[in-house]
Amino acid sequence: MGEQPGKLALRSQEWIQTALFQLMEKKEYSQISITEIVDRAGLARQTFYRNFQDKDEILLGYLDRLLQGMWQDADETPVFREELFIRLFGNWAANAPSALIYSIKTKDRKIRQLIFKSICDFFDGLFASAPQEPGGSPEETRRFYAHKSLSSIVHLMLVEWTLNDFHLTPEEIGRLVSDMTGSIRSYL
Repeated sequence: MGEQPGKLALRSQEWIQTALFQLMEKKEYSQISITEIVDRAGLARQTFYRNFQDKDEILLGYLDRLLQGMWQDADETPVFREELFIRLFGNWAANAPSALIYSIKTKDRKIRQLIFKSICDFFDGLFASAPQEPGGSPEETRRFYAHKSLSSIVHLMLVEWTLNDFHLTPEEIGRLVSDMTGSIRSYL
């Protein structure tokens, strides 16, 4: 009896993601080709495209799950306060794969762009009421830019903290980011 198509697709996705991370341990993300990924995974190229549009989708999916996963055990909806930042940095330090850390340390611009997009998407999901573009009232414009500024600061601090080998505890960096973004968060 054969495997169900859904289980087969999940297994292929896991193999593809694993292959990408294995390649990222030795090579910059932006230099990795789809051919290398499928060869490493032992799959056909069409299997890749049946599951993903491109390699960015693999990494964005992983980053999105990593950010969302920090709230699995929480009893309440997260809000922008110190606890959110502590959890975010703690989850990153505990769960970011070494291949991703390596890619950050090689200063691969594409990796940084994908991390920023994932953080923006995460914050957009937390506060669906945030304006999606500037315009409208002056208050909506301030909220839009405050929202994007917060994402930028969290991204910068996450990358710099990683580059500095997690020299502060998640609590210390979380508190620092919370303190630094207090005035920005007042617009949200």
